[in-house]
Amino acid sequence: MATEFRAIEDAIRGIEESTHEIQTESRLAYSGIKREQNIAGILERYAWLYNLETIRRVEEAYAWQTDPERRERLRRVYHYLLEGYVGQRTAPLEDALVSFEADATVEVDGESVPYHNVPVLISGEQDFERRNRLREASLDVVEETNPRRLEILRTGLATLEDGFGYDSYTAYNAEKKRVDYGLLRSRMQDFLSETEETYAALMGRWVEETTGRRLGEIGSPHFSYISRVPQYDECFRKDGLLGAYEQTLQMMGLDPASQGNIHIDTEERATKNPRARCYAPSPPEEVHLLIKPVGGLEDYMAFFHEAGHAQHFGNEDPTLDYVERAVSTSNALTEVYSFLLEHLTRNRAWLTRVVGLPERTARGVAYHAGLAELFLVRRYAAKLAYELDFFDEPLAQERNRRLYAATLTAATHFVYAPENYLNDMDPGFYSADYLRAWITEAMLRRHLENTYGDDWFAHPGAGELLRGLWASGEKKENEDIARSIGRKPFDTSCLVEQFLGLE
Repeated sequence: MATEFRAIEDAIRGIEESTHEIQTESRLAYSGIKREQNIAGILERYAWLYNLETIRRVEEAYAWQTDPERRERLRRVYHYLLEGYVGQRTAPLEDALVSFEADATVEVDGESVPYHNVPVLISGEQDFERRNRLREASLDVVEETNPRRLEILRTGLATLEDGFGYDSYTAYNAEKKRVDYGLLRSRMQDFLSETEETYAALMGRWVEETTGRRLGEIGSPHFSYISRVPQYDECFRKDGLLGAYEQTLQMMGLDPASQGNIHIDTEERATKNPRARCYAPSPPEEVHLLIKPVGGLEDYMAFFHEAGHAQHFGNEDPTLDYVERAVSTSNALTEVYSFLLEHLTRNRAWLTRVVGLPERTARGVAYHAGLAELFLVRRYAAKLAYELDFFDEPLAQERNRRLYAATLTAATHFVYAPENYLNDMDPGFYSADYLRAWITEAMLRRHLENTYGDDWFAHPGAGELLRGLWASGEKKENEDIARSIGRKPFDTSCLVEQFLGLE
């Protein structure tokens, strides 16, 4: 028994060390510091950890363990190692894909453009037809990556089925994340129905005002231009971003100057992925917050979203067991905190007090940001429905291309390109993690507003409440947060009400 215990603890230490190396390698490639990613090499060095023998040993220990807390700890370790075992087999393919995309360029109007820069260019391009040309050129790269993505998918599914008997990717994730995907899909279908009339009317008006076209007739890339709301660019200057972040933390009773464990990278490297991202290779001791600032409302939204992750991971209780700090059941919990801080960028009190906008301007920003969020929630509700249907027949390429385009288009009324049927899919039903987080964040925000008012961010008591939640690391799930404030999990009423109240 003692030998078995030491083997389990050695495995957990291996998870901690390998995770630090993997996240660091990913961060260096994502930030443009490294030209090529080599996670496969790291996993090779940890072959002793991510192998069948180790996984079976943990699985057996989990099977006979009767103590609920120890059993849950072993369950998380088992699934983490299993993901790593699958990752060993897909890592070379994924490394090659990341490196290919980092070096890829597209030709538009005689100009060579880095593939990663296309989304930024589309969001800022005033010419409707040039936006179309940029997107069409990027789809050529997407189409070129699809065989690679399909091979990654095949490899992962085969490993789960042949080695562990999981013949359903959906059932595997439902077990791993303890989620009833059928229930969540049903609730989000109701959400789509309840918000359809409001969405169609308000988004239809916004599309006509900004493009002169009608909703339902333009492609999905144009939403990034519409939602960028360039009329507010001067209000959200890139040189004011960090100041707004620091002021917000101070108002909540947090001291950003003392958070030396949270490293912020705003460097504008040519090969840096422009999408903001947070890495927590060793929470709470080492957390990284990355962004390539361009200014504008979307920049602030993305940064504050990732700042929510950074504050969660950076404020964890360091005395917690590593598994409780870093090995989550899903990503739904940390996304609650990300959406909460991101939502400040559409909070009229925050916009006037922190960003310094006039009330009328703040009202306009809040309206447009709220409508953009409604688009995103509807989009992710459709993504979940599509992904659940996709994994009924994951290798039926033509079926899934049509299914993707039809499902996403029906929910958003923007036309989606079938080429993105794999590119627009995150592993592990992350779409469901987002949806669960949106539901719980709306509840938590309502609780903060009821307790402290619309300017809850200006009350140290709110910061203290959040610090208490963050300190618990990954011990809870977001449905536990809902119960702790007197709400029922998967109740979408707060989420629906915030959108029906758009004005």
